[in-house]
Amino acid sequence: MIDSDSSSSSSNDIDRYHPITIIKDSNLQLSLLPSLPSSIKIAIWKDDRLEQLDISKDLIEILQINGFTIESILEYGASKIAKIIGINDFFAQIIFNETTTIITTKRLIN
Repeated sequence: MIDSDSSSSSSNDIDRYHPITIIKDSNLQLSLLPSLPSSIKIAIWKDDRLEQLDISKDLIEILQINGFTIESILEYGASKIAKIIGINDFFAQIIFNETTTIITTKRLIN
């Protein structure tokens, strides 16, 4: 989706964010909601550079699943990260600070 008003697109990105809902049936099998077309294919691109952050592997996995990159972490800031992935602001600030530290000390390998 391309927003014709580019000045408001970055501030409204979070408003257009819609997570995929997965439900568990009685047989303990995961499935997409039945209202979604069966032809939908989901691909997750992972920014491997996130693995260089000095944070827990669980947080890195959550960031990757939600499509975060080093650049998007720096662009969004801690509060927007917290809102998107549903974590405490304290942990989002740790993610943001670690990313900033790596970028400023040039420890990040492309």
